Amino acid sequence: AESGNREGKSYIRFVVADKPGVLAEITAAMRDANVSIESLIQTQKTDDGSVLISMVTHNSLERDVAESLEKLSSSSNIQGSPMVMHLLSETD
Repeated sequence: AESGNREGKSYIRFVVADKPGVLAEITAAMRDANVSIESLIQTQKTDDGSVLISMVTHNSLERDVAESLEKLSSSSNIQGSPMVMHLLSETD
């Protein structure tokens, strides 16, 4: 399959500003790109005041995950580029 058409879960880690609405901004971008979140963990603040958000998506098309991150790329609340790992399903 072409890479964008591959379907599976993705692990995504964001470093974000610790302020209200950031999580909603991320989840709205996921929703708009048709990506469903299976689990989400927000860790405590780091020394510089940012927060780590780690999530695993439900099975999604890789291009939809890429689209959701593209929607977030202009956000001033997200620091640096998110780390993304596509997880292989047992059927691969």
